[in-house]
Amino acid sequence: MGTWGAGLLDSDSAQDFLDQAKGMPVDARSAMVEQVLVRVAEDSSVVNREFVPEEVVAAVAVVAVTAAGSCDFEWMTNEALLEVARDMDSQIHLRDAAISALGAVTGSGSSSLLSGWKSEDDRRLMERQIDEIRSVLSDG
Repeated sequence: MGTWGAGLLDSDSAQDFLDQAKGMPVDARSAMVEQVLVRVAEDSSVVNREFVPEEVVAAVAVVAVTAAGSCDFEWMTNEALLEVARDMDSQIHLRDAAISALGAVTGSGSSSLLSGWKSEDDRRLMERQIDEIRSVLSDG
């Protein structure tokens, strides 16, 4: 996986997920997001077998940005994310699955999203953005 920053969506895997979704009709985008989140929420063992953590986070970000109705945080201004979310109804009905799926990819101390950073500042940025996304989902 390639990364170019420490943000939630600053990886090839997250952007590939969003790029794939961008090319779909709105209903198919919604179904794709729902499939990932429900599958991971039901069985966290699919992480790294069926979906990499960055794809899960991208799906969670779609739910959060459609539910928020605003772009209060830096990760919410990602062009690919906004293009996926464009014309989508709020996905707040997926909030519980999104929170559960986010926990599945960030909950353990060995989470690849939170470990392995060369810079402590980068790790803290990722951690802060994960907290922001949780906050958006909790307020939804």
